[in-house]
Amino acid sequence: MRHFLDLASAGADGIWPKGRADGDASLAGHTLACVFEKSSTRTRVSFDMAMRQLGGSALVLDAGTTQLGRGETVADTARILSGYCDAIMVRTDDPAKLDEMAHYASVPVINGLTDGSHPCQIVADLLTVIESGKTLPGLKWAWLGDGNNVLHSIVEAGALLGFDVIAACPEGYDPAADVIALPAIR
Repeated sequence: MRHFLDLASAGADGIWPKGRADGDASLAGHTLACVFEKSSTRTRVSFDMAMRQLGGSALVLDAGTTQLGRGETVADTARILSGYCDAIMVRTDDPAKLDEMAHYASVPVINGLTDGSHPCQIVADLLTVIESGKTLPGLKWAWLGDGNNVLHSIVEAGALLGFDVIAACPEGYDPAADVIALPAIR
């Protein structure tokens, strides 16, 4: 079993975008639990539609309609969802909750977003670049804005896939120190 918690731990082989043939039902009979502690239109729709297009189904849950919002532990939720679903996607502000879900789940856990990273967004961005005919190694990506979760994932992708990231962030809004140390950023 392999989790997808961030790009660095997935490695280049784990994030390289792969296409699929139309009509591929490779997830037929499989269910993805989508746990939303932070709401989102695009993440909710994209995960739900991806599961449908691949023949599976998505079960969308939020803290307000589950016991997770009433004091059930992340560990209990991970165990229960693992018994019913084939994978769990978590969108939360707290990276520790994602790590705890992965620790207690017996099915793969996918990071739909945390305050620390946004790996699925960047995989989509990588696919867009590839579909436009570009080769990732040697490219230079520019970032202007906060040193946030999206920038963290872009830098991780650059370090893994051989492209540079030039970032300009307002003072006091720098990316995390461990991200700055990665070889892709300048």
